[in-house]
Amino acid sequence: METVISPTPLSFEQLTDAVAHAAAIRIVTNLEPIGGPGDKIFPPTYEGGEYAEELRRVGDREVKTVLLDSVASQANRMELALLAAYERQEIAIPLVVADFTPWFPSVGRVTALEAPHRVYDAIFRDGLLDGVRFRETPVGKPLYGASITNATPLLQLCPTVLIWGGWDSTSLKPGYLGPKFERALSSEIVGFNAVAGQKTSSRIDPLQIESAATVYRAADGWWTADETRAERNEKNEPLLYGKTSEKSKGRPSLIVHGNVTPTIEDGGYTISHAVQTTVLSLIALRRLHFPLPTAKPNQATDLAAQTLLASLALCALSSQRQQGYDLRSRCLLIPTASAQFELIRADANQVQRFSLHAAGAAALFERAATNDAVKKLGCEPREIELAPSDDVLRLVRVSRELGPAEDQQ
Repeated sequence: METVISPTPLSFEQLTDAVAHAAAIRIVTNLEPIGGPGDKIFPPTYEGGEYAEELRRVGDREVKTVLLDSVASQANRMELALLAAYERQEIAIPLVVADFTPWFPSVGRVTALEAPHRVYDAIFRDGLLDGVRFRETPVGKPLYGASITNATPLLQLCPTVLIWGGWDSTSLKPGYLGPKFERALSSEIVGFNAVAGQKTSSRIDPLQIESAATVYRAADGWWTADETRAERNEKNEPLLYGKTSEKSKGRPSLIVHGNVTPTIEDGGYTISHAVQTTVLSLIALRRLHFPLPTAKPNQATDLAAQTLLASLALCALSSQRQQGYDLRSRCLLIPTASAQFELIRADANQVQRFSLHAAGAAALFERAATNDAVKKLGCEPREIELAPSDDVLRLVRVSRELGPAEDQQ
């Protein structure tokens, strides 16, 4: 592969030219467990406690791999990194916020960078702006008529939908499909040459409470070891504590007392290495168009908006990299070398390497945001703060009063 090596950071002019003509920006980072080669790591588990294993072709070999961080999880991490940069005032972007603080301080502010469906989430669908449903206000209504041929409303209020994708799937209108945008930035972390391991668990009770002891269900729903204080059934029999099988009812382990017999079960992996592969599709960005309300489509305006999105995506991924790779408990990774930022031109043989860090990415974004064409599109840093409707507040309140579902207790 012919590679042109550039020791200098990516310039704004290079970025603009890439957005106009190149295929993608690619970043490949080799990682290893923080404990070094051979240290066990724990990937995420999915339905049924299963790990996401698969065979991948590497060169002329099939290699067993395990997913360490999915595309969706990586997107969430980048959005949170972008939110952190926003809160540190390192970047200024438009942001839709639903503020629950006066009613539920523990919930606080929920931003479009945190909500599962981004600005199209039901939290914002049911939010109120000056007492009016957000979807029905002059500010919010254009979001629900946006498209790839008119992405201007999203650029103005939630540009991250145009980076990580989004779909107005929360509408309650029968037969309404809603605007849908593909993901332009994707990233995942995969462990290679994965070998499944085992994990152990046990508990030694300082009180040495034996499993033969019996606990009963008290009248107040708590537990008691005194049979005379136990709740009773219609036959006046004391009720054992627990909602599991008859065999397990009444055991101290149900109230987290007593020893837990040491067990061995499948868990964790050792890997030869891990790789984070991140791709920003510039082709996907070029599909987006940004007309002005009173003007015809303009190629220069489109390019200015597309460059803004590319620079914002670079801010997100560089901020996420700066935060490190502590993915979850016992899955802390560290790069084995500096990341390779690569600009892929017309084909795989045209690759230009460049360097980039969070401050440099923020400078690119600031330059793109001050473009006159972007300003004319109305992309200004501002917060649109929504209040939750009475019905949403009531729903949250009732849910908290009910507590966890019975099958989760």
